Amino acid sequence: MPSEPRCELCDLPLGQCAHSSRPRRSPQPDLILISPKGVAHVPGCQHKGDDPDFSRWAEIRDVPRAWEKLGNGEAISATGGAVPGLVAVSRCKDCAYLL
Repeated sequence: MPSEPRCELCDLPLGQCAHSSRPRRSPQPDLILISPKGVAHVPGCQHKGDDPDFSRWAEIRDVPRAWEKLGNGEAISATGGAVPGLVAVSRCKDCAYLL
């Protein structure tokens, strides 16, 4: 039996948490930013605790289901940006609230 979808912020079943009632953007962003620490962010994130200097960041574009893959533990290499050699290895928890 498939498991019920869960909220990325509080791990409660979707529809049973406070986060479920807010409007959501596309769960697959067109642009993902990679911090120098390898953390994936979506545009609009506060980037709390991370380096705010985008001259050291990279981008992921045109990688199907990249955000989903990162959530499943897959690493995704940058496709552009200032430092195209970066690899995203995790997703920002704050960004999950933006999607």
